[in-house]
Amino acid sequence: MYDKIFINALCRQKKIIFCLALFLSCSFAPLKGESPSALYLTWVHDPATTIVVNWQTAKNERDTLLKYRVAGGGEWRHSQGEARRLSDCPFLLHSVELQQLEADREYEFQIGSKEAIYRFRTMPVTLDRPVRFAVGGDAYYYLSLFRKTNAQIAACDPDFVVVGGDIAYVEGTHMSFSGKKWKMKRWRAFLQEWKRQMVTSDGRLIPIVPVLGNHDVHGIGLDPHKHKQYFYEFFSFPEDKIPYRAIDFGDYMSLVILDSGHSYPIKGVQTQWLKETLAERENLPYTMALYHVGAFPAFYPYKAAAAALIRKEWVPLFERYQINLAFEHHSHTYKRTYPIKGEKVDAGGIVYLGDGSWGVKPRKPREDLWYTAKVKQCNCFYLVLLQKESCKVEAFNSDGMVFDGVCTFPKPASRSCPQERLLQY
Repeated sequence: MYDKIFINALCRQKKIIFCLALFLSCSFAPLKGESPSALYLTWVHDPATTIVVNWQTAKNERDTLLKYRVAGGGEWRHSQGEARRLSDCPFLLHSVELQQLEADREYEFQIGSKEAIYRFRTMPVTLDRPVRFAVGGDAYYYLSLFRKTNAQIAACDPDFVVVGGDIAYVEGTHMSFSGKKWKMKRWRAFLQEWKRQMVTSDGRLIPIVPVLGNHDVHGIGLDPHKHKQYFYEFFSFPEDKIPYRAIDFGDYMSLVILDSGHSYPIKGVQTQWLKETLAERENLPYTMALYHVGAFPAFYPYKAAAAALIRKEWVPLFERYQINLAFEHHSHTYKRTYPIKGEKVDAGGIVYLGDGSWGVKPRKPREDLWYTAKVKQCNCFYLVLLQKESCKVEAFNSDGMVFDGVCTFPKPASRSCPQERLLQY
């Protein structure tokens, strides 16, 4: 009896400590004296010729003018965007999409009348230079872990970063201190850290490519126009706020981003869209799928409903159209599968990489799974190095050490299936 009382008291104490840590991690700097208080780049259209610049200011700073030019000099051009106040937010969100940019060029820009100059680089149309990008998921849960992994990602100087869902952990998370505005505070903290840390060694801002996760929205089928969902407020999407989309990079790569059942069902319209999208990109050298809930999870049950449905609906299309790689998240572990085809290990199959352990406490993965070639309990992310001859993917832990990797090759029409080889470390 006394043991039970002691255990219950200990659990309550741990819960209090846990909630306090999360509360502190939700804190954010005040708006006073900050302009912009958050600044981040993303894409709605062609990454070679466009960029979307988003920033936040105090509610009385309504100037949305943005000046930009090719880095190093030249005449400033001007673009006017929009400013809108979100509900429950003491600030304005400004957005400007710059268009008709030159491919693979560095640009600099100024916001409003501010003197600070920021820089970014457009993506190339061809692989005349290597393209480097990072992929990770389950990002901002613990601020200290999030910051630590951020630093390692930025040190790799990626062209952009894909965040594979559960970006700020604001939905479906039980926190005893949940006040009226705590969700907004967490999103703000995430975006402020992105502005501060996601900068390359030569000073370029690193664009973010967001993927939808289960902790980013609060209900499948809820219309983003009628229900306040910050994921849709902070990020722009083509085709009226539909999160599944393809981002095409010149003549060499397409990132096919999917919603694993959080705002839109896996089966039905999305699967039909996936079939048409992959068919249109069948002859691209590199096609990669990115989504949150894993078809081949390293922690959650293999027969879990979402995983089973993805294997039934999407995986056959991945195999039919021979995508190069699939990036999964959600399990809070590291995972690399064997090549899989027809739910069997097959040398001509697809490697699934995951499993979402950027800024969360990593879980101990299951080691009795038939499909996992390597698993590890650690915070980590992937760095993808894309070249004409091959695509090398390396796994980094949060200390910046490379501990695993895989190499895949482009999809010439003459070969029946993609091939991968392991990298030795």
